[in-house]
Amino acid sequence: MYKYAIIILATLLIFSCGPKEKIKRYEGNIDVDSPIYLVPIGDIEDRFITALVPKLKTRFTTDVYVALDKRIPVPDDAFDYDKQQYVAMYVLADMVKKLKFAPDARVLGITNVDIFTPESDRVFLFGMSYKKGNMALISKVRMDPRYYFGGKPNDQLVIERMEKEAIHQLGKLFGLENVYDPECVMYVPKDLKELDRKTDSFCLECQKTFQELKKSAEKNPFAGKF
Repeated sequence: MYKYAIIILATLLIFSCGPKEKIKRYEGNIDVDSPIYLVPIGDIEDRFITALVPKLKTRFTTDVYVALDKRIPVPDDAFDYDKQQYVAMYVLADMVKKLKFAPDARVLGITNVDIFTPESDRVFLFGMSYKKGNMALISKVRMDPRYYFGGKPNDQLVIERMEKEAIHQLGKLFGLENVYDPECVMYVPKDLKELDRKTDSFCLECQKTFQELKKSAEKNPFAGKF
């Protein structure tokens, strides 16, 4: 009897220690009709902007353009001397004022200055959207490990984080709201740990919500393109 018990135990150990099959995560996209433009705000490096294009094309299934020629400076009046940061809404307002695109286009500004909003108790923002103006803004600063003491350069990690925030803010421009699912791209992370934990995909609920929004817009002549 002990002999059989030893054999069973050994078999279990072999299977438990062997290579485990990696679970393939479902990737969720939304099918939009409007083009997306990426615009540098300030002296952000071009390579961090162009690197976002493939993922955005996949998640939104639309044309994504890098408008380097539309680069504008970060407005001086957006700087808060007490916080030593820039007010995100002021930067967005300057974008709306200076950047001219087709009415149905969604515009994402990408900057390397630290942003925040006085209306929130959060110390900083990864990004912000202004749905009425069809424009959003993300900041690379707090996503870069080099910002933190002892952090080492890791461009791939920075790009992955920027992709998630870019998809989140653009999702807001296409009518989606924040969700409580910590793995959905529309979840609002409080810190880098939560940002890294969530995926860059739209959950099934967000996909369903977008389809409903798109159908409603198709019936409304004043809704504009999605």
